[in-house]
Amino acid sequence: MGVLRRMTIVPIILCGGGGTRLWPASTPDRPKGLMAIAGRSLLAATLERCRGLGDRVVIVASAEHEAPVRAQFDAGPDAVDLVLETAARDTAPALLAGVRVAAVRDPRAVVALVPCDHHVSDDAAFRDALRRAADLAQDGRLVLLGVVPTAPSSAYGHIRPAGPGAAPVAAFVEKPDLSTAGRLTAEGCLWNAGILVGRADVLQAEAERRAPEVTRAVAASVAGPGLTGPAYAKAPRISMDHAVLEKTDRAWVLPVDFGWSDLGAWDAVAEHVPSDPARLVDAERVWVQAPDGVRVAVVGLSDVMVVVENGAVLVCARDAAQKVRRVADG
Repeated sequence: MGVLRRMTIVPIILCGGGGTRLWPASTPDRPKGLMAIAGRSLLAATLERCRGLGDRVVIVASAEHEAPVRAQFDAGPDAVDLVLETAARDTAPALLAGVRVAAVRDPRAVVALVPCDHHVSDDAAFRDALRRAADLAQDGRLVLLGVVPTAPSSAYGHIRPAGPGAAPVAAFVEKPDLSTAGRLTAEGCLWNAGILVGRADVLQAEAERRAPEVTRAVAASVAGPGLTGPAYAKAPRISMDHAVLEKTDRAWVLPVDFGWSDLGAWDAVAEHVPSDPARLVDAERVWVQAPDGVRVAVVGLSDVMVVVENGAVLVCARDAAQKVRRVADG
């Protein structure tokens, strides 16, 4: 690719998602991106991670969460454009709303879809990966970051690249079972991190071609930062992958490795966040998260996680973390 051009990237941070597997810390009143991990919210960590990419960031969040989202702005760049969804419509409408706001300033701006509910161990490597993807995107590619698997996993969708290094996407694979995941990993497939980089004009043109109903609803309801208009609720509820990326011939994937996890459930959080102090008696492999001033003791149990939050207590076997959503839904 030669020498990387030091271009400006506009992060579009999506701050939504119920995070039902992270109950009781994540609830409808406090989405996953606003929950605190290791002393700060995931949104604040994402804003900090995006420092140095440009002087402006776009955040797309629910109108119901405007106040707590604004409270996180000190962690980010000087300028934040906040788009407030009046209806939850999944990632395609949300991303295109953010793209439309970025395009008002520069139709050819390079934007990066950055979900705010991920963990990244190496922020510098993350920024470097976005810059490499942006270099590819200058030529009209829509570039996904494909995480090099550390082990077979059934928790993530996979991307099959057409070749080594940065390459066109040959296929998207939905979350596989563990056996299939092992085969995919051996074949060189990558985890789909849900991080997308592209030029604003290219994204808008591809969306208009592949998902016209989404494009029309966003165009009719988003003119700039602030509340989305009534037409936004008419947008189909669909992900960007299904709406555009699985249909376009512009999708590329860039292999990356910066210590990534989507923090989809408490077992993933426990892998990256130290346990709070707790009194353990005849207990091993126990992970605890609790507010200051709350004493937790675990006696005679092993391989469990304990979360105390919002006046609720979760006690969960590590291998049952995916089942927590049943409590949240009920």
